[in-house]
Amino acid sequence: MLILIPAYKPDTSLVQLARDIDQQAKHTESTVHLLVINDGSGTDYIPVFEQVANLPTAAPAPSLERRLDRPGLSTVTVLHLPANGGKGAALRAGLAWAQQNLPHEPVITADADGQHLAQDILAVGQATQNYTDRKARCLVLGIRTLQDPAESQHRAPLRSRVGNALTAALFRISTGKNIADTQTGLRGLTPQIIPWALELPGDRYEYEFTMLLRASRHHVELAQVPITKVYEEGNPTSHFQPVRDSIRIYAPLLAFLAASFSSFIIDTLALLILVAAGMAVIPAVFAARIISALGNFALNRVILHDGGPRPSAQRSLGRYAILALVILALNSTAMEALTRVCIPLLAAKILVEGALIPLSFSVQRRWVFARATQGEQDPQLSSRRTDERGTEADLTCAVSQLTDGGKELSPNSSDRGKQTSKAA
Repeated sequence: MLILIPAYKPDTSLVQLARDIDQQAKHTESTVHLLVINDGSGTDYIPVFEQVANLPTAAPAPSLERRLDRPGLSTVTVLHLPANGGKGAALRAGLAWAQQNLPHEPVITADADGQHLAQDILAVGQATQNYTDRKARCLVLGIRTLQDPAESQHRAPLRSRVGNALTAALFRISTGKNIADTQTGLRGLTPQIIPWALELPGDRYEYEFTMLLRASRHHVELAQVPITKVYEEGNPTSHFQPVRDSIRIYAPLLAFLAASFSSFIIDTLALLILVAAGMAVIPAVFAARIISALGNFALNRVILHDGGPRPSAQRSLGRYAILALVILALNSTAMEALTRVCIPLLAAKILVEGALIPLSFSVQRRWVFARATQGEQDPQLSSRRTDERGTEADLTCAVSQLTDGGKELSPNSSDRGKQTSKAA
């Protein structure tokens, strides 16, 4: 298996994590390849990465014939990226390297800040290896549900608890699936899904959530493995920016809400214009609603498209019309029921709309604009398929250029756009 750790300005906990992985792999008699991505940390952090690259030299190297079968860290590679591109970009660079150099190995991603224990990383790795042996398209998630006895006095940071609750709710609305920990960075990818993962958008923390959102609609199985909750007081080594990165993660829902608000503005303006032009109020209401609905359909068809084959406009429009009628019926019925029990009209409107927005978002994402089957694809996309197939090759080529054609360099190399690689 290959353990992939993206790191940005790490401290010595990264070195300790690599040592722990080595010891745990020996204990479980596992052979592990370690790939650390230096995501443009700068020259001040090169010593930390050099310590990681030099770890295997601390023990006598076995014979060449036994080297790849030796339990523990078999190889350690540090890939230096020239500039900080974000966690998503670093993960894609690592996956492209893995596909080029170890195409048949499962890839286990872990965080560099010490919040994942070595035994949990190897447990997720073993589960992923089992799915790999079955040739399954699977994403294995390390779910933080086990309490760490050594850290019983530390609770998860408030922003982590709130963030995970929000993303879990959004994930459940979008996919209908329950995942206890949507923000986990400890994941296992079978080799069968790495080409798909390379095509996912997002350069920062949103990349991992996008991976979850699109998994079920691209026939990727989601498996869960319980792991230990480990949180440092204050989480000092985290580079998560609460406002900026949260906006990226929640972009699909925020864009949907913006589209809904824009349709309200369009509906209001159209109504005012039509009435001012002399149209009677009732026909103007219906005409304005049709105009705003078509505008909302056009926006959501773009916003809720998940990168897969786009369904035909005719199919999506028909389903959208059915949903609009159902939402209208539910809205009217609920408003009537609430006002009958003396709830003020405005309060009833807010309650009903608040309940129907998540329903509408879920149905549109999972049915109206769902990933098309081969016979339902938009014919306008057929001309773009050749270009899309080149995405993976471009990424692999980019990493190959960064690593100087795959040549191994000395840990003391001054060229930070290349890799340091050493075998035990």
